[in-house]
Amino acid sequence: MIIFVLILVIAGTTALLSTLDGSEVKIERNKKTAAALAEAKAALIGDAISQSIDAAGYLRMPDLGFGPLVTTISEGSFAPNFSGNNKDFTVIGKFPWKSYGLQPLHDGYEECLWYIVSGRFKVTPKTDTLNWDTQGQIDVIDASGNIIAANLAALIAASGPPLGTQSHMLADSTYSQCGGNYDARNYLDTYDLENSIAGVLNYFTGSVNNRVSLNKNNKKFVLANNDHYNDKFLFVTLDEIFRPIIRRSDFKNQITALFDDPDFKSHLLSIDVEGNKGTDEIDCDVIDKTTKKPLNTFCQNWEEMLLLTQLPTPSTITIDGTSTMTACTRVLIFGGQKTGAQARISIANKNDPANYLEDANLTAFNTPSSDFDGISVFDAANASADVLRCL
Repeated sequence: MIIFVLILVIAGTTALLSTLDGSEVKIERNKKTAAALAEAKAALIGDAISQSIDAAGYLRMPDLGFGPLVTTISEGSFAPNFSGNNKDFTVIGKFPWKSYGLQPLHDGYEECLWYIVSGRFKVTPKTDTLNWDTQGQIDVIDASGNIIAANLAALIAASGPPLGTQSHMLADSTYSQCGGNYDARNYLDTYDLENSIAGVLNYFTGSVNNRVSLNKNNKKFVLANNDHYNDKFLFVTLDEIFRPIIRRSDFKNQITALFDDPDFKSHLLSIDVEGNKGTDEIDCDVIDKTTKKPLNTFCQNWEEMLLLTQLPTPSTITIDGTSTMTACTRVLIFGGQKTGAQARISIANKNDPANYLEDANLTAFNTPSSDFDGISVFDAANASADVLRCL
């Protein structure tokens, strides 16, 4: 009996220690995964916001390995481009750690991180317009199919260990540091549609290595922890990219430079005031006359914020709390960052001055009248305030 009890005690102790060891290992793995994801996100955003102000906000391409559609063979480097790439198509690949000056970033299972970038935020090829209202094309749902994040600019992903029939086998000896292969289906879940949540797979079927969307629609990704999904994500939001950009001094300086550019001002005085926002005839290319290409690009990205109106009679307006020294024939407005009641997603939203102007200026714009009241220089601390210029 004593021997039997001793055996039971030893068995119970062994099971308890095994459980504790497993928990501790899991905790350490989760810590390592979280740290790697955070480091990757910091590098991604840091690079995007440190570019010249006309190029700030764009995100690098993923590391796509090499093959028939990719010419780069440097592991850990972002792809310069690939055949069939479309500016609106979202792309999946491995995180390009080398391009950010980092060592390979591994999750708790020693797998290198993955990276999904919305088409509209890709640096190659660039979308037509990128600003603080640009909508990302990535949504994330939970195990019940509920959306927990929408319109994300990017995702950093940790794939964890292979599930089901996923294979992490080495595809080429060139991939010596991260190893494995570049087929997203072998890393991001779930491998088979029959095991999916709400029919969602964390990759794109029908493309090389299951890595490229076939349209510009939002793509859903599953964040769950079960037998068929174990991917972990860190979200990259629009606000996380543009909040630091608009705090840069050269951001407000670029708005001022655009408003005061002589070619642009002459253009604004010569065109017809047309459309809901009065800007249908604006052409940012006129700035090229003075070889100011960065200002031209900035104008194209932020043209959506511009409104132009013709006053019924030349009149003064209020800027920085003071009436202008001269009478204005036209008023140019940079609508500030949207407030909670404003929407700028659809074309109809973007054509509605109410989604850009503060109340007093909206009334003056719609009347029209000279009762405009705004600031002369963009202020990140009051980013929703309308910036005005008397023309």
